[in-house]
Amino acid sequence: MVKTKSATPQQVLTAKGRATEGKRRVRRLRDDGVVPGIVYGKNMKPVTVEVNYRELLKFLHSKAGEQALVTLRVEDTTPWEKPVLVKSVQHDPVNGHLLHVDFHAIVLTERLKVKVPVLLKGEAVGVKQEGGILEHFLREVAVECLPTEIPQGVEFDVSALKIGDTIHVKDLTPPKNVKITSDPEWAVASVLKPKEEKPEEAVAAVTEPEVIREKKEEAEGATPGAEAKSEAPARPSGSEGRAGDAKKESKS
Repeated sequence: MVKTKSATPQQVLTAKGRATEGKRRVRRLRDDGVVPGIVYGKNMKPVTVEVNYRELLKFLHSKAGEQALVTLRVEDTTPWEKPVLVKSVQHDPVNGHLLHVDFHAIVLTERLKVKVPVLLKGEAVGVKQEGGILEHFLREVAVECLPTEIPQGVEFDVSALKIGDTIHVKDLTPPKNVKITSDPEWAVASVLKPKEEKPEEAVAAVTEPEVIREKKEEAEGATPGAEAKSEAPARPSGSEGRAGDAKKESKS
């Protein structure tokens, strides 16, 4: 059974026009609890804005999330408002704080493409009774619809899935006036067999180290002469050696 969540009522987000630029100015805005942003869209010049940090964070953490249609109300010398989507949000890579937001102004009568989450509901019989594992491969699907009909997500009840069963994009049923544009053959989820535990490999037997024995042949083969030669002092080198040779020649 497939269910598709319907769109939630449109929300309102307040912003202010931002005329000044520069890294220092932007840094001051963030220190003051404001997130810099930009609004762009069809037949309009990009407009820089600033949004209250807490208000934006509250909106992003709502049930609608980043995919929701929101009315952006801009307080400027000439106040204006437009229906927009949150196109992208930049976060600080260290602490996760909001750094920048992009809004996409849209026309309510024109269809657009967005991504919505795939939500799996229930517990598969293949997991509950057969010990299988439910793998969720595709987390989002692309859909085409009017801005006012963007679904929150597509739900699929996996209760009847057994081991070896797989659901694909083509198994998802979109709501009226909504078209799923993702590849219909993409796998969404599957119930896999439990991983078989491999038997522990036999531990290799530890062999005792060989005892190195002295060979009698080496001990018996050693001669006193050899020992004497080895104990003989080394011949001095350099001038001392030449002086000794000279003394021997004079005596002879």
